[in-house]
Amino acid sequence: MDPASILIADCPWRFGDPLPGKGRGASSHYPCMSVPALMRFPLPPLASDAILFFWRVAAMQQEALDIVRAWDFTVKSELVWLKQTVNGKRHFGMGRYLRAEHETCLIATRGRFKVASKKIRSTFTAEVPRHPATGKPWHSAKPDRFYQIVRELAGHGVCVELFSRTPRPGILCFGNELAVAAP
Repeated sequence: MDPASILIADCPWRFGDPLPGKGRGASSHYPCMSVPALMRFPLPPLASDAILFFWRVAAMQQEALDIVRAWDFTVKSELVWLKQTVNGKRHFGMGRYLRAEHETCLIATRGRFKVASKKIRSTFTAEVPRHPATGKPWHSAKPDRFYQIVRELAGHGVCVELFSRTPRPGILCFGNELAVAAP
């Protein structure tokens, strides 16, 4: 296999303050990792010129920057997903200070990665994906539109997704939920 020139990561963040209530917070949905463990996480073979799509959480912005740096990438921009409900309304999510209706993905590069298009906007709107088995909003899953943007911006090089929730055509997906999550 050629080294990956595109890397996607939506890390299983371990928070220091558990949320009250059953089913709230990442640790209620999957095993989480500490920031030091994420910083040491073994990456697949990467091309010398590569791009990283790194989803961060609002409460751990500095930690996200530290992980990106530990992985030898430099932040260049960010992509913001404005979440919608199935009825097209603004999502009303959880939050520690504000009710989150968006998620942020850092765009980082190593080497001299050249984007395939300079027409991509910094925000996009999409529904929150539903779990294939329950039909309920799927914690941490990303919409199909995000993966279209990845290809529009980064092109069609070898793409690897870490901590993946579901298999995707044309992407090498690695994650402990892949067998369970396949639609």
